[in-house]
Amino acid sequence: MRDFKKELDILYEEQKSFIECPPENKLEFIGNTIFDFTTYDSDADERFAKKMIEVLDVILNKNTFKYQEESDEKYDNYLLMVNMPFLKDKLSWGTSIRGAWLEDYGDKTFKIDCDRLIITSKELKEFIKQLIEWSK
Repeated sequence: MRDFKKELDILYEEQKSFIECPPENKLEFIGNTIFDFTTYDSDADERFAKKMIEVLDVILNKNTFKYQEESDEKYDNYLLMVNMPFLKDKLSWGTSIRGAWLEDYGDKTFKIDCDRLIITSKELKEFIKQLIEWSK
């Protein structure tokens, strides 16, 4: 099994040492670099990363409907995050986006951080699982 946490550590440390305004924490790095949010605001990158990670967790654990029913805020967050570019080619949902699942079959390749991290569809669930763990 591939160690995505180690790969994330390497990318995170590289970014902290090579760019002019390095990320202050893992969530800012994830929001800006992995999820590719464009905010020019460290706090917003971190907030949005938390929101995306929350949605990824419910998708991974197949709790999408329960999560959305908890509150209007969570319903809106779910719909917003599943429409973000990061998830554009990584989800399937059949007849309703509310029940989306990770598309972990086929021969797709997902390129993240200017192709510095390349993940296959068969590795997608494991990557998301390790990303969630690494973010804490």
